[in-house]
Amino acid sequence: MKYYLAFVRFFPVQLLIVHIKFNLVLVAFWAVPFAFVLRITGNAFGIPLLFLDPEYLGKVDFFSFFVLGISFGGFTMAYQIASYIVNSRRFPFLASVSRPFVKYTVNNFFFPFAFICTYLICTFRFQDLYESASRTDIFLNILGFVIGALIFFILSLTYFFTVSKDIFKLFGIDILKKTDRIRLQRIQLKSNTWQRLSKRNLPGDNIEIETYLSGIQIKRARDTAHYDQEIINSVFQQNHFAAAIFEIAVVTIMLILGFFRDIPIFMIPAGASIFLTMTMLLMVASAFHTWLRDWAIPVFIIAIVSINWLSGYEFFGKRNHAYGLLYNTESAILPDSMLYDYEKRIQTENDSKSGIIALEGWKNLSYSNPGEKPTIIFLNVSGGGLKSALWTVRALQIADSTCKGRLLQNTRLITGSSGGMIGASYLREIYLNKIDGQNINLYSKEYPDRISRDLLNPIGFSLAVNDVFLRLQEVKIAGQKYTRDRGYEFEKALHSNTNHILEKPFSAYRKNELEGRIPMIVFSPTIINDGRRLLISTQPISYLTYTPEKTGTILKSLPEDIEFSRLFAKQGADSLQFSSAIRMSATFPYIMPAVSLPSKPILEVMDAGFRDNYGMSTSIRYLFHFREWLAANTKQVIFLQVRENHKAYDLKTHQKSTLLELSISPLGNVYENMFRIQDYQHDQLIMYADEWFKGEMEFIELDLNPAFNSNEELISMNFHLTSLEKQRIMKAVYLPQNQSAIQKLKKILAP
Repeated sequence: MKYYLAFVRFFPVQLLIVHIKFNLVLVAFWAVPFAFVLRITGNAFGIPLLFLDPEYLGKVDFFSFFVLGISFGGFTMAYQIASYIVNSRRFPFLASVSRPFVKYTVNNFFFPFAFICTYLICTFRFQDLYESASRTDIFLNILGFVIGALIFFILSLTYFFTVSKDIFKLFGIDILKKTDRIRLQRIQLKSNTWQRLSKRNLPGDNIEIETYLSGIQIKRARDTAHYDQEIINSVFQQNHFAAAIFEIAVVTIMLILGFFRDIPIFMIPAGASIFLTMTMLLMVASAFHTWLRDWAIPVFIIAIVSINWLSGYEFFGKRNHAYGLLYNTESAILPDSMLYDYEKRIQTENDSKSGIIALEGWKNLSYSNPGEKPTIIFLNVSGGGLKSALWTVRALQIADSTCKGRLLQNTRLITGSSGGMIGASYLREIYLNKIDGQNINLYSKEYPDRISRDLLNPIGFSLAVNDVFLRLQEVKIAGQKYTRDRGYEFEKALHSNTNHILEKPFSAYRKNELEGRIPMIVFSPTIINDGRRLLISTQPISYLTYTPEKTGTILKSLPEDIEFSRLFAKQGADSLQFSSAIRMSATFPYIMPAVSLPSKPILEVMDAGFRDNYGMSTSIRYLFHFREWLAANTKQVIFLQVRENHKAYDLKTHQKSTLLELSISPLGNVYENMFRIQDYQHDQLIMYADEWFKGEMEFIELDLNPAFNSNEELISMNFHLTSLEKQRIMKAVYLPQNQSAIQKLKKILAP
């Protein structure tokens, strides 16, 4: 029992118990980074990579880990300050030791030390397995993190070492002259006043401590029962003031990073930004506790409700915009989706004539053997972040090279979502530059390298230092001012990665698409308001949105698509930036802000993959509308699908489900199988098309993860790729299934 009491009254042990018993909020702050570095959560968005593979100034090296280490040091000190503010009064003996906050920090080591050990092990494994880094590089990276954290610890503790005072320094008590005095004796104060202690004044929640760590030594805790509680509280309040100075410094750093983010050196790793954000939140939590005590939770709830209410006003809750559109003019009026009038039919007929002109132009420029009709290709690319962007570029490069350039030459339509559309748009632009006469090697590895460069870091940085709080900065694009947020940072990084060749208005492609020189692209982001699709194209495509009133039945069908260019004609649809169209199609919730459009009511759009991940609905509808022309003027229609995952059943079975699994599985499984459900629907559409289309059809897949290769760990769906993931994607085109598909294409397009 003696040894047991000595153990539980050891200050570090009591601090751990107190945190688990009273401070679960502080413990939760540690649970977040633990979950990330252990890759328990956030894998789908690539968040663990922000910590395990931090990028700074375009590199993952000693300095990127060094900056991450500094930010971790800031988070740790914020935790120590919050913990000290919340718990210091439970341990009165601290008022009698020299530099109480420093002593508290030394003893409150469990969570920081456990995280550092966990992080170093996880980083070593990740860099070794997924980045194929040399042991020397791994050692330097880890050393950078440790040195960064240590520097911040040392500077912070030096500050508190200087300003943190104990009861003797603060009140001028000379303990050497009073060691023989009894508990009820008068104590001389620094102000030369006298106080008589009439009784022992200990709150009921004080915790008895026998020993504590002082550096590397274990010392016995001094009894403070003979000191007035007011004196002890004054010591703690003085230390709390010193902590407040530290908090103000952190806020200042956040503001500096936000306002000077255009200077590369201030664009710190996104993982460091997350640590800074958590530091801010910790300080807010500690401030609430310090100022409000028992009123902290009610006031916090009121504050959350108030912030939510204020966010409804434009200044406090600024919306994200599509760059190039006019938001300071009259809003577009959303038409009644159930109206089918004569004007709409005439409009569709005129657009169909324009579509035939474009098809005739494509036919004249496409490849075909003498005396034969050309083969037309509809390219459908899937979402999936940077992995789909890289896979689309790489797969099409190899396929087009194998087909002697005839693949892109015969492609008429490109549809899909998210990352696949990023890659397809980039490759189409390179192809356009080539046919315009530029000296370009379309199959150069430079292009896969560029399109696979990191986009997640600037998004995470902006989210941490700007978007979470007030978005005050603005940018000027195409003569219009817009709020600067992570949507802008995404487009800016995309332009930088692709050498700015996509930095042009959407309408810049109209003439080349109409003449059939390049494939027509149709983006189809999902409208959040009602689940419909917004079709964005340089060409007039009302025929893809029009549903005839008379269908031969009493059913009045709901049109599921809205044509962007006509709805927002007066709001500058022609000036829409091409990168904004890409972003609208790749806006995954939370990672990127939903785009608000200048309409009445306001339309908000997000990732196209939620409705049609492969763009098959658009392709089938295009085929249906021009079925007669295509049957008469083409040899064959090929649906070329560039997928990021195999198409197969993946039946999940459990021997026995837990209560939690039973609770979340109905909705969770539907969400998890969303793309597989789309596969079922698309296969049905292809089956029906095969019945009503009078020409020849072929369906070909290029699959990043073929079924027989599905046991490998899936590449995460985010805007960052590891070195190993890039290697896997680059090699996937040589898998037997993909080589077979490419050879089939080669045979079809052979002279």
